[in-house]
Amino acid sequence: MVAQIPLALQGMDAFSALGLGLLVAACYDALRFVVGRLRVLVFFCDLLGFAFAAVAAVSFAVSYSYTGFLRWYMVAGMAVGCGAYFYAVAPFTLALRRWMLRILTLPFLLLYRLAFRPVLQKIRARRALAKKSRQSKKKRAKTPLQERRKVLYNSN
Repeated sequence: MVAQIPLALQGMDAFSALGLGLLVAACYDALRFVVGRLRVLVFFCDLLGFAFAAVAAVSFAVSYSYTGFLRWYMVAGMAVGCGAYFYAVAPFTLALRRWMLRILTLPFLLLYRLAFRPVLQKIRARRALAKKSRQSKKKRAKTPLQERRKVLYNSN
């Protein structure tokens, strides 16, 4: 085990871990985009993200770092990379995601506005007219204009 690691090599490892943190955060964000907002699925996405981050950190430390062991500055570099992604890059990806969804839903929105909404408005207008005529018939049936009396004839 190496006792003292030169500062330049520590910086290279931390900077490389920062890039790895950005990659892990981007993969997590893409998975959350695909899965959606359901709480149970988000919980499993979080677990999968933590597991992926742990495997990536250990794999990076064993394969590419100078010492061959996972050190605190590598974990700190990954944390800074994740934070940088969610505070600097994620707002742009969110805007891009909203723009893509708007483009994808535009044909359906136009179809609704041009075809379905006029038909629904006509159906609602006919229902309202029928309801109004039923109510007026009920009102006329309850209050007739002339009372109906029995005609009594004299038997004289």
